[in-house]
Amino acid sequence: MLQNIKYRLGGLFILAVGAAIGWYFLYEPLQAAKAGAPEVRYSLKAFFMVPFCMVFGLAFAVFGTSLDYRDAERNTLKPLGWALFAVVVIVTAAGFWWFKEQFAALGYVDA
Repeated sequence: MLQNIKYRLGGLFILAVGAAIGWYFLYEPLQAAKAGAPEVRYSLKAFFMVPFCMVFGLAFAVFGTSLDYRDAERNTLKPLGWALFAVVVIVTAAGFWWFKEQFAALGYVDA
């Protein structure tokens, strides 16, 4: 029971970390661009880290220890782990595309 609570709290912590990364490295630069800043920098790593934290954090917060996503003995992912990782990749690609479209609509170009 205590282990399950630790996993769920860990999931909530990972969600909070993902939200903080998203706020600082993605939301703030987008707001600066909307305010008309002459130059805006953002982190490409955040496009992967935020979906990773959100998907796995949510999964741990909801399922706790019953989340059977990896084989610890072989150190490999199980089908559920691969499915979660596929969701992360899809959300990463969609988020990056959306972000680039927002910047293009605001008149920013890649340097």
